[in-house]
Amino acid sequence: MNTRFLTTFCAVAEAGSVAAAARQLNLATASVSEQMRSLEKEVGVPLVIRQGRGIVLTEAGQAILQCAKEILVQVDDLRHIAQVGRVSGQLRIGSISTALITIMPPALRRMAEQHPGVEIKVVPGTSALLYRMLENGDLDCALAVEPPFTLPKGLRWEEVRKEPLTLVAPAAVKGATLEEVLQFLPLIRMDRDAWTGRLITAFLTDSNLRPQELFELDAQEAIVMLVAQGLGVSLLPDWGIVSPGTGPIRKLTIPSQRYARSVGLTSRRGGRDTIVGRFTEALRHGL
Repeated sequence: MNTRFLTTFCAVAEAGSVAAAARQLNLATASVSEQMRSLEKEVGVPLVIRQGRGIVLTEAGQAILQCAKEILVQVDDLRHIAQVGRVSGQLRIGSISTALITIMPPALRRMAEQHPGVEIKVVPGTSALLYRMLENGDLDCALAVEPPFTLPKGLRWEEVRKEPLTLVAPAAVKGATLEEVLQFLPLIRMDRDAWTGRLITAFLTDSNLRPQELFELDAQEAIVMLVAQGLGVSLLPDWGIVSPGTGPIRKLTIPSQRYARSVGLTSRRGGRDTIVGRFTEALRHGL
């Protein structure tokens, strides 16, 4: 079976149309259609059907999609394994937003300088979303919060840094302690369903704190901007928080490491281990 046909099938499934897949693959629409017909002839059943202006997968297409992705990953792994003594190939990296603006830039620069043969694609997202993409084989690794559960054998976790839980408040707010500050302004809360939000909820519960809440959102950079405008205070992991242009802030670190956020690399085991290892080294070098 021609793996190029599998690549085309996955692109069509993701894009939702032959024309969009052709643009993504830099092929003529007729070539994509021909490759799809050839693949369907090999497997013996239709894989896609037209629906409106686009296409959808048939039941058979849905059944083989994940397997097709895994085959393509394994084929690419073979190429990486064969590159004895050289580091080259593609690395698909997911990253949470706070790491994307702090840890990632120096690591990418080092990879470009030390390993120019590695083609890197960076995908932003939340920790939960990036984990699902790893499971589906759409990423090779993800720089994210440590998963709050045991990883399956096909994935591994390596910590890169600890981020202490920190009270972020407007610079002019009164109060020398967390409890005092919370008396003056409401809490702008990190989404309690997010992995980071769970750490903050645990701290509030264990500390028997029930502050007045103003907003709840999963966007830490936006929260810092709201705090700087004087709308409230927040509890966030200190990923390198600085005063934004909207106003000055001050920080009060929570001393207990129990509530610190662990950020690291979750990666798939396989032929890209060497490239992932080089990227991990680049991350540590930039800290």
